[in-house]
Amino acid sequence: MTGGGHIVLTIAALALAGCQQPATPTGARASFSLDGADYNGVEAKLAHGKRIAVLLGCEACHGATLQGTNVSADEPEMGDMNAPNLSLLMPRYSDAEFERALRQGIPKDGREFWFMPSEGLQFLSDADMAALIAYLRTVPPGGKPMPPLKKGPLFFRLIETGEMRPAPEIAARFRREQPADLGSDHAYGRYVAMLVCSECHNSKLQGYVDFTPDLDIAGAYNIEQLDHLLTTGEGLAPRDLGMMRSTVRARLNRLTPHERAALIAYLKARAERPQ
Repeated sequence: MTGGGHIVLTIAALALAGCQQPATPTGARASFSLDGADYNGVEAKLAHGKRIAVLLGCEACHGATLQGTNVSADEPEMGDMNAPNLSLLMPRYSDAEFERALRQGIPKDGREFWFMPSEGLQFLSDADMAALIAYLRTVPPGGKPMPPLKKGPLFFRLIETGEMRPAPEIAARFRREQPADLGSDHAYGRYVAMLVCSECHNSKLQGYVDFTPDLDIAGAYNIEQLDHLLTTGEGLAPRDLGMMRSTVRARLNRLTPHERAALIAYLKARAERPQ
């Protein structure tokens, strides 16, 4: 991907225990759940939904109050792109309508959806999705509606070159192109990678040219070093990994020890697989 793709993904990245099958084009649920999906009671359900909202980037893109943010202020050639005010939109959606928007990138009014990270959200289990929606509904309405998307010249050029696609198309590609299946021992770690790594590192974790590396780079780290990276955002060389550092500190440090260990084991096995 070119430098333009870097811009697109940088903007998109601001947005970012069972066994079932990967999501299908109609939105079938994923086979695994994140830790805490066995919640019992409203308080535990909402706490689980809150963690998912942070881990998967809802608050990073839409703001802690879900009242929306401008995600293109530093890239005027992209146009005017604003993450919507979810606190005002949520009451207009049924749970089923909102779930469709999250999983498939299709809002109830049928307009084009850009930057919604449905590529990962589509794989959430029923229990995880229910907790996420329940939590989002607890945020009180406030603020004003955000302006609609206004595409700039760079936005149009990236559409023409195929580097920019609407959310439903990206989600469909991620269903077709998934990370290497390394067997049952690494199935859960693979699932966690699909949720938290693929948004920036591409559908098969192969990375994007001039933006993010192929996650085979995990082979350069030992287990303890990867654990340190995923809890602090600090790499080996350089120690400051830029956007990865900020993503870890804002989001990925919410992984549980079990999720993080499974992810690390999968990434190490993937890096060491025969090619």
